[in-house]
Amino acid sequence: MNNDVTSQVTSQNVLLKDRKRLEISGIKKIESLNSEEFLIDTKLGMLFVKGKELEMQQLDTDNGNLWISGTVNLIQYMDTTKKEKSGFFGKVFK
Repeated sequence: MNNDVTSQVTSQNVLLKDRKRLEISGIKKIESLNSEEFLIDTKLGMLFVKGKELEMQQLDTDNGNLWISGTVNLIQYMDTTKKEKSGFFGKVFK
């Protein structure tokens, strides 16, 4: 039996159209937002969106869907698991 997070998720989609419209499903909560950054808690973890003139167009809390407009420059899942640094470089770059 696989205990991976992705096997527990029903589904999540991230769809970017022409870098101007971002549609995300599987939204749990919006942690923070402004015209340049969104930090979103999703079923697959924290999602960071960065761009210019970002604006939340629609939030469907019943179904967990979010639509963002603006120029999207970055979409990244944040690694929230803290890994212990080890070895020579881990000690040097604490």
